[in-house]
Amino acid sequence: MATMHHLLRRIAGFTILIVVVALLISISPLVAQNAPREYLAGASSGLYRISVNQESGTAVPLWEGGSVASIIPAEEGWYFLGSEGLVFSPDLSEFENRSSSLPHKTVLVLNNGAFELRQEIETIKSLAVDPARKGKLVLCTNSSVWYSEDGGRQWKDIGSPSSIPGTKAVGFGPWQGSQAHAVWISHSIKGVFVKDPLAEQEWISVSAGLPKAAGANGEEVSGFTLLRSKGAWTLYAALSFLGRLYEWNPDSKSFIEQWSDGKDFGSVESLGAAGDNGLLALVGKTPMRFYPNPSSNSIAAPVIDGEFSDILIETGGLLEAYSGEKPSCIALIPNSETAPGNPQAIPVSLGELWSFYGGMPRLSAETAGLSDTARTRLKEAQAATERRNRADKKDGLYLQTGFVANKSSREKYFALIKEKGLNSLVIDMKDDYGRLRFDPQSSVLREMGVVGDRLDIEEFAAQAKQNSLYLIARIVVFKDESLYKANNNRLAVRDAGTKAPWRGTRKDGQLMGEYWVDPYSTDVWRYNVEIAQEVLRRGFDEVQFDYIRFPTDGENLDLARYPAQKPGISPDSALESFLRYARQSIDAPISVDIYGANGWYRSGTRTGQDVEMLARYADVVCPMFYPSHFEQNFMAQAPAELRPYRIYKIGSLRNQALARGQMLIRPYVQAFYLDVSYDRSYYGPRYVELEIQGLREGADQGMTFWNNSGRYTDLPIIVRP
Repeated sequence: MATMHHLLRRIAGFTILIVVVALLISISPLVAQNAPREYLAGASSGLYRISVNQESGTAVPLWEGGSVASIIPAEEGWYFLGSEGLVFSPDLSEFENRSSSLPHKTVLVLNNGAFELRQEIETIKSLAVDPARKGKLVLCTNSSVWYSEDGGRQWKDIGSPSSIPGTKAVGFGPWQGSQAHAVWISHSIKGVFVKDPLAEQEWISVSAGLPKAAGANGEEVSGFTLLRSKGAWTLYAALSFLGRLYEWNPDSKSFIEQWSDGKDFGSVESLGAAGDNGLLALVGKTPMRFYPNPSSNSIAAPVIDGEFSDILIETGGLLEAYSGEKPSCIALIPNSETAPGNPQAIPVSLGELWSFYGGMPRLSAETAGLSDTARTRLKEAQAATERRNRADKKDGLYLQTGFVANKSSREKYFALIKEKGLNSLVIDMKDDYGRLRFDPQSSVLREMGVVGDRLDIEEFAAQAKQNSLYLIARIVVFKDESLYKANNNRLAVRDAGTKAPWRGTRKDGQLMGEYWVDPYSTDVWRYNVEIAQEVLRRGFDEVQFDYIRFPTDGENLDLARYPAQKPGISPDSALESFLRYARQSIDAPISVDIYGANGWYRSGTRTGQDVEMLARYADVVCPMFYPSHFEQNFMAQAPAELRPYRIYKIGSLRNQALARGQMLIRPYVQAFYLDVSYDRSYYGPRYVELEIQGLREGADQGMTFWNNSGRYTDLPIIVRP
């Protein structure tokens, strides 16, 4: 039943909106007195039917073949997106996978001690159903767009508007007066495009009227939907990182803003039609409805849907009681008057519920009614929650190992950490040159590794624990000079021309200072995981992987070749395979360092550091939002002094949304001066304070200060409530 808080909120909402109560009741299937009380709920353990009456409720599993992230109702039945790709059901009793002709990825998976190649469906980011034409579908993966005219039995690749990965959402909508709807797509960096799926034409850019993100890129569109009014279809679009709603104007060929929350960060997710009369979306954490204003060509002020909030609370509680988890998506199962098959009454559906339920899964131990497969998935999710709870709210310093290997400076830094109110410490256990910074016990590490100046790891860990410090071992993975040179360069990246070990070159022909080992090599994977396992066993609490990427620099980058690459394995799937292996092998929090831009945009361009992929395996992501490393005019609007605050606040919130709340966001904070124009004008203690303030008002899940020289005099005292 609804809590007193939600009842009071609902009463207040209805009091304010008393003039439109009759309208809402007449057009909303969720608030009508004879509303159906059955819902579909998707979760990591499968698909459920939730039945609710005045006195009790039940949750019954309908399909346990995989996770369900989105529910898309259609005239012909129901479509579901999740771990198994696209699944269709005409009646919620029979289920058919319709992903066989869609793109698959090849991954290397550890099975019984050996790595084997496996084909898996590419993650489907978005699916749209054309409400005007039965069976017409469009979907997108991270880098491709596919169209079907027969409900997904057969698919046609219609290309992508960009060679850069980062597609977010697809939809159908009118274009140039045609009665047949065209395909619309949102790209996280390149903007919005439209294309007739049956015509031999290029994608057409249609981002006019949409706001720009900091810099030249457009703000990401989170989704599209169509609303029918007076016999015509109108296309609407919402934004992922700003609370704004837009309508496409075919006359001006631009988007017209219809509503804004006026804030510097927000979101309008899971935008969909609520019958023929309005739109439903999750605005931040709140279900809201938007209705066309009958007296103008605009959207009226949104209405908080307290009824839907109460439904989410009630159905979420019922599913949690049965399966131990909250729903990821929910849809109304309509009665006979609003069932699939009646194009005038498409059921209501809402996804992206991680925001409503608070991000991290809250799982109970009551899983007795589940299948073995579903129970295994839930246990994995429970373990992930426990790991993230251990890693949460960790504020600390990065130190090169030498600062703590030296016992006198170690005491100085322990005192500094205590003085500044910090509780964690990141140090290198394998550094930027590939040197192990401890005396290894493992025979594999002794054989393959090169040891630099050594830390007395057990004694140090014991002293750190006496100072109540959480210890994080930084491990630089694929940039590794020591491993590159070992065994006659056996694991090095190779040069396609000379067949010799590859090194990046500058424009003047000089060699760069980086040495890269083959990211496809399972020997490299095993070596780095062995390091992680040993340092955890000897006193560390968390491992932090850096340089989980391919080389990105060098005039001769196109000559880099990877001997261990297996047929069908791509750079993205290689990184995913390594992280999956690491997750299988490490029973402790894993954090991953990424570039700041990869935490800002939904794209792993250049590096393969795709936050949505990382969130499936890592517990913490550490974006380097250093203001000095962005373009100097990035987020530098007046007052320019506040630029560090803006970057860390907005960046951490964007990163949290990209990860759907499934990873902690613990950015690296710039505590160093770089000789660039902005730092020359503004760097100092106030600069660092503004970064911290931004994080406090942003994700606020932890931070690590970075100064490679160990100079931390610019830090204020950190006070965490």
